[in-house]
Amino acid sequence: MMDQAPNKHTTDKAANRLQLPLQQLIELAAEVRRRMLEGVSLSSALETVSIGLPAQARAALQSIVYDVIRRRAFANAAATGLLSSPPPPPVMGLLEIAIALVVEGRYSDFTLVNETVNAARNNRRTVRFAGLINAVLRRFLREREQISAVLQKDLDVRFNAPLWWIRRIKESHPSNWEEILRIGTLHAPMTLRVNARRITPAAYLEELKARGIPALRVGRSAVMLESPLPVKDIPGFTEGIVSVQDAGTQLAAEILAPQKNEQILDACAAPGGKTAHLLESADCHVTALEIDPKRAELIKSTLLRLGVEATVRAADAAMVSEWHSGREFDAILLDAPCTASGIVRRQPDVPWSRRPEDPARLAREQARLLNALWPLVKKGGRLLYCTCSIFPEEGPDQIRRFTANHGDAQLTAFKGAPTGMMSLVPADHVHELPFNPNAAEPLVHDGFFYALLTKL
Repeated sequence: MMDQAPNKHTTDKAANRLQLPLQQLIELAAEVRRRMLEGVSLSSALETVSIGLPAQARAALQSIVYDVIRRRAFANAAATGLLSSPPPPPVMGLLEIAIALVVEGRYSDFTLVNETVNAARNNRRTVRFAGLINAVLRRFLREREQISAVLQKDLDVRFNAPLWWIRRIKESHPSNWEEILRIGTLHAPMTLRVNARRITPAAYLEELKARGIPALRVGRSAVMLESPLPVKDIPGFTEGIVSVQDAGTQLAAEILAPQKNEQILDACAAPGGKTAHLLESADCHVTALEIDPKRAELIKSTLLRLGVEATVRAADAAMVSEWHSGREFDAILLDAPCTASGIVRRQPDVPWSRRPEDPARLAREQARLLNALWPLVKKGGRLLYCTCSIFPEEGPDQIRRFTANHGDAQLTAFKGAPTGMMSLVPADHVHELPFNPNAAEPLVHDGFFYALLTKL
């Protein structure tokens, strides 16, 4: 049995001491929004604004920011419709944040209006607009049903994405584009990967049941919590018994199927989840590369928590001469940079941070990595190419071009993919189907593409 969870009453009191007032969280969320509008990524903006905050406060801020982004199109359209003329950006920011949080329903309407007005009064750029903010928000509360009924007719509001993004999804997936976009507006499930070296999924589910934590098995090693928990409160997380990882991502190690003593390269490895899964699956030797030195440190932290070892290097995988020792690899895992179009519910800023030219631009980067790494695969070895994208140019089209130009690259069938390629769109079948351990796909997963190549 795992150690018992700490006393809930004690934990709640400690958490309250580390939490911030809603007014301050709104002010910080407005600063994150400002940075994002200037072109800073969501993760970078959150990291900068969160400096010095306790863990509980950082988590609360992230939750608010994600809620705001999930309602971005609606909040902007609602605020715009309630104003006679555009206000200064900081004022619009506060209005959008408050309207989005009203729709999410995590706080009482009265509290949200009051704390947003207080936030406005606390900023010299917005103080003289506090009355306007109060009036607009109170009108929204009175008319929100009518406003919502009108705005939901617009596709960009309904699916919280720019129209160009919606058109691309519709072109790529004409039969199920609406379902894909709908799933993108939801909160991501919390799925865990059970460390097969430490415990079975069935035994871990029993541990969770004994603690009163509802959960379901949704993949071979995947367990989904009915309600997300802070990682510190997940039984066995600190001890390395489980990790947080989408069930679709877990397929990478399952498809590559590492064997004892194999030399394996994880070419774009941060934050280290797939590297760790490979090492949990077999006594193999993994070299993990990551171009960003800070993110390379995340790999080391992940491996340390799980008690496994790999060679971790900060390097551009495509610049082979700068890091390669000359030894060929039995297998390479290339989780290539992509648009992340398959993980919108997990990263709701993706449709807003991408540009129409990005799929083609990133496809060129993926081709650069494939061409650079293929010579490092030994004869008879394999390369697993994957992306968290549902756009064809980052998936099947990319691999068709590659195999056409490399006569020694053969697509190799794997479970559920007789052609050697598997395209997954975001799915949630947990309430429709029982889990089948022999199934090729998990029940709940984000969108991914996988292609397994063998060198002839």
